[in-house]
Amino acid sequence: MNKTFTTPKGVAYFPYISQPDTKFDEAGVYKVNLCVPRADAEPIIKLINAEIVSGIKGLMEKSKKEIKQAPVPYSDEIDEDTGQPTGNVVIKFKSKAAWKPAVFDSKGNMMTSHNIYGGSVIKVNGSIAFYSSPSIGAGATLRLRAVQIIEYVEGAEGATKFGFDSEDGFTVEEPVAESEAPASAAAPMVVETPAPAPKYSADKGQTVSTVPVAEEPKAAPAVDSSASALADEITALMAEVADDD
Repeated sequence: MNKTFTTPKGVAYFPYISQPDTKFDEAGVYKVNLCVPRADAEPIIKLINAEIVSGIKGLMEKSKKEIKQAPVPYSDEIDEDTGQPTGNVVIKFKSKAAWKPAVFDSKGNMMTSHNIYGGSVIKVNGSIAFYSSPSIGAGATLRLRAVQIIEYVEGAEGATKFGFDSEDGFTVEEPVAESEAPASAAAPMVVETPAPAPKYSADKGQTVSTVPVAEEPKAAPAVDSSASALADEITALMAEVADDD
């Protein structure tokens, strides 16, 4: 059975929670990268690493073969200006479109309508699923089960998404009262691609405004310390199995 857990609050990077991402998968994938301070991430990293080690150990006991380690679903956040770790960790969650995550507000009320953007402060309920692939290796994926919105950053629609407010002046035509408008006249909702999140301060626990970029947080140039420790543990595990032969 997959282990479930709930994260502390963090900043949502590139959230596809209100609608799935269909760029690389026609069926769609719900996903979010959660940026949290390193100290808050450590308990989750330990859960992930323990699940990977347990899964690999089980595979090795059956096959007695060396197991390749797949990439881990977390990485250090890297400052784009300095190229150095910020002290935060980005944890990656995803689930297939058939499993739409439940969304709740800060008081625990379910939200049936939402357009969640990057920069929202959220908590995530997820589960750890071990997997083994001949091409990728053995690892764990974090499934996105539910989200609680602590601070809601909502996507704009219509002219407001370009920064235009209502002004006195020229209009194409007088707006028709909603009760008089034919059903066919209703304009479809405009949903933008979720924007990247601002940086998150591990020291102050606050977001710091930055100019958004059109790419996901970059992976650390060096191996994440937690991932390195995991690799060392797996190497030691393989050596133990080899000694038992």
